[in-house]
Amino acid sequence: MNPSLKAIISLMLNKRIFGGKHTPEERMISSKTKWLQKEEYKEFEQEYRDAINNQLILKIKKRTGKGSDWHISLNPRRLKELYEMIR
Repeated sequence: MNPSLKAIISLMLNKRIFGGKHTPEERMISSKTKWLQKEEYKEFEQEYRDAINNQLILKIKKRTGKGSDWHISLNPRRLKELYEMIR
């Protein structure tokens, strides 16, 4: 697993961002990937898309006061898998 994806998942688990609680996708990804090289970022993007497709991470379009943007949260039905992934 990519260290950046692992960092995002562990941060979201620690802050209990799963189920109905969500956070802006762009802010979360940019804070954990700003130091990656181009090839490393491409690898991260692929693993991130796989996590969304496998429904480990839920991606939802939310309307906020500043407009609408994508928000993410962890799937509460897959918490056991997520805890095992970060170990």
